[in-house]
Parts: sequence; structure tokens; C-alpha cells
Amino acid sequence: MSKFGINFVNACNAGLSFRIQTAEGEIERRADDTADGVYLVERYGIASDCYLSSDMDFASEEGFADDDGAKKFFNRIMNNVCEAA
Repeated sequence: MSKFGINFVNACNAGLSFRIQTAEGEIERRADDTADGVYLVERYGIASDCYLSSDMDFASEEGFADDDGAKKFFNRIMNNVCEAA
């Protein structure tokens, strides 16, 4: 288990924002499509503790078509990562 990697995900303007802990400190990256998200997960990994913001439950307020849109997007990213492994 590692403290490094993606530790927080939130919905933001019809995309996902990832907070990532690295050896050099915390950074933020954005995924606007599945390929972006897969790249970020493969590059940085998921931290042992990873949280989803409450805006993931109200994604329509962040530009997604419905309230489940951000979670569906994140699940699609994770499914693609698992298929590639």
C-alpha cells in the first residue's frame, strides 16, 4: 500500500480532476476523456487511500449529462486500466 498516487478525484467542468501525491509533492491533473484518465492511472497509480468528492454524486452540476456521469466516467477509466493489465 502506498501513500503515493491518485488520492482524490472530483468532477469538474465535464471532466475529472485528480489530486496526486508524488515523491516531489502534490500535483493536480485533469482527464477530459477516457484515454487521459487511463494514462494518469497507469502513470501514477491509485494511492492506498483514494477518495471521491461529493460532486461525483451531483455531476450534472459539473457539466455531465446526469448525476451519475462522473462515476460512470471514472468506472470506465478503471475498467480500461484493468483490461490493459
